[in-house]
Amino acid sequence: MQLKIALVQLEIAPMDPLKNLARMEEFTQQASAAGADLVVFPEDAVCGPLAGQTAFVHYAPEYLQRMQALALRYHIDVVPGSWTVAENGLLYNQTHYINADGSLAGWYRKVNLWDTEKLHITPGAGVSVFPTRFGLTGLIICWDISFPEMFLAMRAQGVRLVISPTYWSFPKKAMRSEAKLDDEVLLIDSLCTTRAFENNILFAYCNAAGELVNPDGSVAVLSGRSQVTHPLDKVLVQCEENAEEMIMCNAALAPLPGSVDPVPVI
Repeated sequence: MQLKIALVQLEIAPMDPLKNLARMEEFTQQASAAGADLVVFPEDAVCGPLAGQTAFVHYAPEYLQRMQALALRYHIDVVPGSWTVAENGLLYNQTHYINADGSLAGWYRKVNLWDTEKLHITPGAGVSVFPTRFGLTGLIICWDISFPEMFLAMRAQGVRLVISPTYWSFPKKAMRSEAKLDDEVLLIDSLCTTRAFENNILFAYCNAAGELVNPDGSVAVLSGRSQVTHPLDKVLVQCEENAEEMIMCNAALAPLPGSVDPVPVI
């Protein structure tokens, strides 16, 4: 099966959901007009990283409703990045897959939290695989990509497409040389290519763009490198840097002839 995927490497306005939602609509409309079947946004796309700030959490159901309305209006499947949700007094980093008719196909709560998230966010309970019009689909978020057992668990359920909204950044002071930046790029590219190849899946990785100025004045640089990878054709499309842009590609989801499922290492 073929599908056309659009990845929006969005420069997210911190603590400004109205601005981000308006820009997400613009990109959704553009993706639909270009014939995309699915549009994907980065982790924290609506609010930016909240770092424990909970003023926007109450509006999480409204963010979902708005994105469902966009999917229906432009008749396109949408993965609207992620935002913080609250349940029973706990906070989770949650992403969703919305069908083109506006219905919710599935959702996922981030399991593998980055160190700064662990101060405020509760890990999710496990992987999420669900049917879409393109076959069985799974969601992960950012740092989950570093844990092969996540992919093995999804592959055991027959997943064909895995989508990763991401907010991958590093302190600007860490960029002491081009070699440091090159190492970061190499890690991201290697993980994206490897996860597609070892699990025989189509993998869509959508990072954010630009820089983030933290409350303490420090600056985090988004790594960019949004891309779609394939087990046979490797990189189908890729953002070369960390600037804001939307990229698209046509991709095949059908299992490869003669493919062999991965064998877990005990």
